[in-house]
Amino acid sequence: MGMAVVTVAAGGLPVIDVTAIAPRTGLPVTEAANKFGVAVTKVTGLPGLPVVFVAPPLLRGDDGSAGRSRAEPLARR
Repeated sequence: MGMAVVTVAAGGLPVIDVTAIAPRTGLPVTEAANKFGVAVTKVTGLPGLPVVFVAPPLLRGDDGSAGRSRAEPLARR
């Protein structure tokens, strides 16, 4: 799982999305669904921190299913 980020229009840490160009060279980040994370602004060119957007991991639900519905953190078990 990557670092939680929130994409904002201006005023955040400047980042360059290199997911399609060079996926092994950037810092893995995940867009925070709950809006709690480091504010980032996507820029083109330099300077900017290269990042790769990754999907968050699926958590196991109470019934053993791997869906996002009724999922709870594994640390609670």
